[in-house]
Amino acid sequence: MTENILIPFSLHDTRLRGRLVRLTSVVDDILHRHAYPPPVSELLGEMLVVVALLSANLKQEGIFTLEVRGPGAVRLMVADAVYGGEIRGYAELREGAVIPAADGVRSPRDLLGAEAYLAITIDLGGGAQRYQGMVALEGDSLAEALYAYFRDSVQLPADLTLAIGRVSTDGATRWRAAGLMLERLPQAHPTEVSEEAEQEDHWHYARVMLATVKPQEMLDPDLPPHDLLYRLFHEQGVVVYPDRSIRSGCRCSRRRILEVLTSMPQGEREAMVMDGVVRVHCQFCNNEESFTPSEIGV
Repeated sequence: MTENILIPFSLHDTRLRGRLVRLTSVVDDILHRHAYPPPVSELLGEMLVVVALLSANLKQEGIFTLEVRGPGAVRLMVADAVYGGEIRGYAELREGAVIPAADGVRSPRDLLGAEAYLAITIDLGGGAQRYQGMVALEGDSLAEALYAYFRDSVQLPADLTLAIGRVSTDGATRWRAAGLMLERLPQAHPTEVSEEAEQEDHWHYARVMLATVKPQEMLDPDLPPHDLLYRLFHEQGVVVYPDRSIRSGCRCSRRRILEVLTSMPQGEREAMVMDGVVRVHCQFCNNEESFTPSEIGV
């Protein structure tokens, strides 16, 4: 399996671990549900890669959400992933916003405004306390903003690189996206100064190699992701673990929407009836469900 996958890996005899994500039909399907300008699709595609990368840390049922908000032409962008590898996302543009359709990922602040911020939420459900971290949307790319988040909010040395583009294969041009992330784990027990210096050298070298990877390599349909990992990290010794599949999916359903509607106060349900019907639109999957007043108890 080389498409729509997450590959966990570690570097031999180091405290370094990482993950590689490559999305093909999943990101293409999600982005084609909406007629976003290309710069918006590109940033949302990167966010989908990020939630696939970071949600891999979920050890139980839960939802990992990445959100950016700001006062710019794009008001809001959200991507989330559930335990098991199902992702979704959408963007909300301000009414009347004009975004030039030129290709090329721009600074997120170009789309969301200089005062934009980034939020990460982990909701494990079942009464567990929800975690949320929030930082200013720094840097000229989503990867730079996340690097600042890891540094300032999590105090976990981590680095990543992201790539997205439209690639022609089999006579068709489709969206592809990929991401590669490294993490440096803390030592479990006190170590000698010389050992810690050696681990620092491993971390520096791995980051240097990460910086050499080109977007074209990450998206290349003829370059298997395992070969890419070997190309980058074979000198340190890369240990690859079983692949995990990534899928697109929305948690909305007619039954769940109906449950939400019938739980609302009577007056609110009555106000939702227009032309003899209640319509509910899901921003994620862009589908619409219709209900008669009697179905929602009006």
